[in-house]
Amino acid sequence: MNFIDPKHKEFYENTLKQIEEFRRTDVYYRSFVYTLGMNQVTRRHINEIFDILRGEINVDALSKSWQTGISRKVTELAFNLWNDCQYESSEAIEKNNISGNYHVSHIFSCAYAPYFYEAIKLRFPEYTKSNENEEDM
Repeated sequence: MNFIDPKHKEFYENTLKQIEEFRRTDVYYRSFVYTLGMNQVTRRHINEIFDILRGEINVDALSKSWQTGISRKVTELAFNLWNDCQYESSEAIEKNNISGNYHVSHIFSCAYAPYFYEAIKLRFPEYTKSNENEEDM
């Protein structure tokens, strides 16, 4: 697995251990935690973004004043990998107002793109393995 820096790896390992105290982790948790661990802002605000006890995201974290342009992209990708979320707030969910900020062209237009792909591989391992015989594709 490719980590941005040692803090990213430490966050990933420690947060998964915390979650494992309450439930079994799977591809959803691994990709979600890996994604949020990329950025120091999302690492610092993990408890505002995700309720570990309940296993729930907080979409309203997207509108918090501590969000930066990059941390917001990280959060959006994490939410999308978690449950296909495409909303900006609880109110948007109620109104079924899907946001364009979840488009690949928006999220991937930053230096984190290679790490975002790593998160996708964690979430969809069955589809992102290298095929030894590509002729069958």
